[in-house]
Amino acid sequence: MRTRITLMLVAAGTAAGLTFVASQSAIGLPPPLHPSASPSMEPPSAYPSPVVSGPGAQAVDCATIPRLSSGALPQDAGGEFIAYGADTVTRCDTLLQTPGPTVAPPEVLHRAEAVTSFVRLLNSLPAPPADQACLRVAFTDQLSFVVTFAPPTRKRPLIVVVDRNCAALLVTENFATRVRSYASLDPMPLFEQLYRAQPPN
Repeated sequence: MRTRITLMLVAAGTAAGLTFVASQSAIGLPPPLHPSASPSMEPPSAYPSPVVSGPGAQAVDCATIPRLSSGALPQDAGGEFIAYGADTVTRCDTLLQTPGPTVAPPEVLHRAEAVTSFVRLLNSLPAPPADQACLRVAFTDQLSFVVTFAPPTRKRPLIVVVDRNCAALLVTENFATRVRSYASLDPMPLFEQLYRAQPPN
C-alpha cells in the first residue's frame, strides 16, 4: 500500500499556512494520542500543593505545614468553613523547632462516614467573639488538619491550623482567612474517637 500525502497551501494577506495531511490508515498506523492524554489513570490536580501529593493527592507531608503566625486572631472572612466533598482528613503534629521532642505520626480519617461527621462538627463551630482571650504559650509543635477532596472535585487541599493559644481553627484560602472558635466544643476528642473506630485503610 502507498501512503497518500496531500499538501495544501493556504494564503490570506501576509499569512501563509502549510497543512500536511498524511493518511495513516493506509499503512496501518494507529491514530495519534491526544496531546492532553496522560498515562496515569488519576486526573491531574487543578491546584498542586507542596503539602499533599501522590495518587489521588492523599499523601500528606506534615513537615511542610506552614507555621502559624503568633498574635491576635485575624478577622473571620465568613462563609462555609470546609466545603462539600471532603475525602480524607489528616491530623498533623508538626515540630516547630529542631532538635525537639518526638511528635505523633499522622493520623488519617479515610472512612466516608467518619470524614463527614468530623467536617460537620467543624462547620458547626462559631466564629470567635471579639473578646476571645489568647494565651502566650510557646508550644514546640503545631497541630493541624489537612483536608483533601475527591479528585473529581478538583478542589485544593485545605490546611486547618489549630491555634491552641486562642482555642481557634484557621483556614486561609484565596488570601482570606476563615476562623472558628472551639472554646466551647473541642473537635480533637471526636477526631480521636472516629480514628480509633474506623477499620485500617
